[in-house]
Amino acid sequence: MPEPCIMDRLSKLRNLREALCNREKNWKEAFEARDWIVNQLNDILVMVRSHPDDIKPIEARIEEILVALDPEGKTGE
Repeated sequence: MPEPCIMDRLSKLRNLREALCNREKNWKEAFEARDWIVNQLNDILVMVRSHPDDIKPIEARIEEILVALDPEGKTGE
């Protein structure tokens, strides 16, 4: 059986690996959210440029974004 100090080191390494994996997952999710927002804003920009007088689709898209970012509806009040 390995010495206690080696067991402690292995335990610390496992904990470090787990923490790094969690951070990587968090960053991946953050970049996916950023990409989604950029895509939504690009779509809105295309809408504005192609139909500047038709505000309803733009309003609907903005509401979709706000619902995704603020599900409790605290913004836009």
